[in-house]
Amino acid sequence: MRSTARISSHPIHPMLVAFPIGLWIASWIFDILGSIRGSSYLWGASFYCVVFGIVGALLAAVAGAIDWLTVVPPNSSAKRRGAIHGSLNVLILIAFLVIAFRRGGATNPADGVELTISTIAIVALGFSGWLGGTLAYRNQIGVDRRYAGAGQLRERTLHNWEHPVCHQSELGDGQVMLAKIGNERVVVARCSDGMVAFSDHCTHKGGPLSDGALIGCTVQCPWHGSQFDVRTGRVVAGPAGAKITTYDVEVRAGEVYVRPAIVIPAEPPQEQPKVA
Repeated sequence: MRSTARISSHPIHPMLVAFPIGLWIASWIFDILGSIRGSSYLWGASFYCVVFGIVGALLAAVAGAIDWLTVVPPNSSAKRRGAIHGSLNVLILIAFLVIAFRRGGATNPADGVELTISTIAIVALGFSGWLGGTLAYRNQIGVDRRYAGAGQLRERTLHNWEHPVCHQSELGDGQVMLAKIGNERVVVARCSDGMVAFSDHCTHKGGPLSDGALIGCTVQCPWHGSQFDVRTGRVVAGPAGAKITTYDVEVRAGEVYVRPAIVIPAEPPQEQPKVA
């Protein structure tokens, strides 16, 4: 899932988060040493670390919010994890804003309240960093996928189902395209049996199948390795237990059209005749 906020192919958010993490941890260390030694120089260094850490956090938050809104798949474990990660970072930012306002300037010493707040914030920062690492290394947010034959991920946004998604010549064997049609995310791909379309939503944790590897007519989720038959939606290998949604595909004059999935309502259970 290539990052939206990026320089070339490099995500901006991971580059910026190092500044608030390093500066705030340094401010906490300076405050402890300053309290032990009674040094105004160490308290001054701590104050400036807090201030510049706040600036770095604000910049990192902008890039992170852009990626959370535009890259992270909806209704997924990563979306929820990202919301917790971002909310926790906002609370940490508020904590250091409180410290900066309480301190008032570089010449003022840190008191016990500020040390307590910064200690709690640093512990929370470690937990937030763990969540961020999970988003990057497990959920592959910001990872520019590369594998043989995949090509660059193509995306299309369509207002309705009446428009063609693509021309069949745009996709080679094993290549996919993500189509956003209304509120649905549909993957259009060419497998060994021809053109197919299926839901982008892995039924295990909501991973993006458009970012997975398509081999033959089987797609593998990039998050936890669940495999699905893209022709029928059935689970080929877990941990997923439920099949994915598939869509009918029609090719007219080389243009690929996708038909919306038809949901057949379940029939209400019939009452059994009472036995006298």
